[in-house]
Amino acid sequence: PDIGYYEQYSDPENNQSNAADGDEDEEEEDEEEDDFVDRPRRDSPPPPPPLGHPSNALKRKATEPQQSYGGHQPQQSTSSSSYPSSSANGGHGISEPAAKKLKPDALEPSILCAEPLDEFVLEIADWVHKMALGKTNIEVEAKVGTLIDTRSNERLNLPVLNETSGSSDLALSIMEVNYLARACFPVLAPEYPEIRFSSDMTSQQHLTYNQSLNQLVQRTGDPNYPNARIRYEHTRLVDTFYNLPASSGGGKVRVTRDEKTGQIKECVQKVRIADLNVYSPKRKMDWRVSVSIETPAKPPPESLPPTNTRRKDRMSYSHQAFKIDLTQVTTSPNPAQSHELEIEFADPGELMRCARVRTRGSSGATWSGKEGEAFDELIRVFVNNIRILVRNAG
Repeated sequence: PDIGYYEQYSDPENNQSNAADGDEDEEEEDEEEDDFVDRPRRDSPPPPPPLGHPSNALKRKATEPQQSYGGHQPQQSTSSSSYPSSSANGGHGISEPAAKKLKPDALEPSILCAEPLDEFVLEIADWVHKMALGKTNIEVEAKVGTLIDTRSNERLNLPVLNETSGSSDLALSIMEVNYLARACFPVLAPEYPEIRFSSDMTSQQHLTYNQSLNQLVQRTGDPNYPNARIRYEHTRLVDTFYNLPASSGGGKVRVTRDEKTGQIKECVQKVRIADLNVYSPKRKMDWRVSVSIETPAKPPPESLPPTNTRRKDRMSYSHQAFKIDLTQVTTSPNPAQSHELEIEFADPGELMRCARVRTRGSSGATWSGKEGEAFDELIRVFVNNIRILVRNAG
């Protein structure tokens, strides 16, 4: 089998079950344990529309059908309501139609018949929009990793319980109080001090992601699968880095070659614009969103020696507007191995087109036509994907 650089790395066709020998029920149970927690269901709603056709998630109308919970219709109660009718209470009670139990799929999204965009997602969308708008050759990606407190060299530990609440029964440092004054959810302010982000993970976590994503490739490849398919590509690449002399404009150039053929696949100068760290206190991993500029460059002269090299054994999984890269990296001249997982937009040009028609003023959001919603919808699904990956870290 095609096993990559270490013996447990596999393609979907060669994905082997880790279930021990035993009866059939035990094997099925083990397979379920290895699978994603947030896996798609056969009765799940259809995939979001393609780019350029934004969904109506921000302004969903009450007249639109909604999926029932778990694909099952709740049984409607046949017993009479215990609420008083309006006629039985002098016109001040709850009328009989209103007192009947509503089916979950009959509920409107809100009193305005619209579903507001989650504030957590909106914060990230606003930040990406601000960092990327007006620039060219933009790359937006999110990496799974760990936020490290540089004071203790341990994983960051903040008095935050989840995405919307913070602990109030702890003796907070001045720095932590200042942090909570800026935000009550774990999107850390860019100027938050004394932390670093490590994009590495254990080989076992990497293997778990490899197996789980392979299972999704196999499941979505079923001809009867109703939603968008996930496709994969296995590549082995070599990144070589060069420091250009001032006479050539300076800067650092990355040349990516196919390991087998030596063919140049890409040559770019990458400049990081900004990072946004997300702290996930209830998960094993955190994550970081990065906005960068990748400018095409000419290959450096052969006489210029490289500064370092990265060999990348990579599995790329593509789903609609996104690409997930699961990579084992070996560096030299100082040998080291790391395991990385990132998700990026497959077509950053389309993301920026949607960004240009989205405007946001100090008095609130305004949209340049219906397509103004597409940018936030793309960011929403982007965040959904990285959240699912973080929640399924082995």
